[in-house]
Amino acid sequence: MHSRPIVLRTVSFSFRVPVLLLLAVLGGGSLFLACDQVTRPEAGQRPSVSGLEVTPDSVNASQVPDDQVQDSVARVPLRIAATATDPDGTVERVVFTIEPSSNPRGTANGTLQSQQGTRYQRDVGLGVPVFRDEVYTIRVFAVDDDSLASNQSVGRFRFEAAP
Repeated sequence: MHSRPIVLRTVSFSFRVPVLLLLAVLGGGSLFLACDQVTRPEAGQRPSVSGLEVTPDSVNASQVPDDQVQDSVARVPLRIAATATDPDGTVERVVFTIEPSSNPRGTANGTLQSQQGTRYQRDVGLGVPVFRDEVYTIRVFAVDDDSLASNQSVGRFRFEAAP
């Protein structure tokens, strides 16, 4: 009597395995077919920055009024302006960095503000040591609504210590 239930279990087990295997293959096949129908979105176009203007492009320490100098640091008014466009979307922000050549890690940064159309600008008060000749590199780039970054537009500002 014991051999008969074992035979039934073996038959029952051998019957279940192919059915389960068939269901797994069909279910997995459906999964692969469903994945095959998903299309990948096309890569967006990057924004572009052009027409960078840094005004003034140079200042001599003797030109800075006394009320703009404190503790040997002159506060120089600087205007940064650029044009930023995105051919397939919206420019979310236009970012600038100001790097002194003597200490590239000592950067100042911020965002340019939208003016009219595709023009962005910002007036900043740049603190510069009055006793040091220094060239500052200004970099401007844009980020669009797809989080893509543009090219970098590069300008220069020179501060000359008083003779």
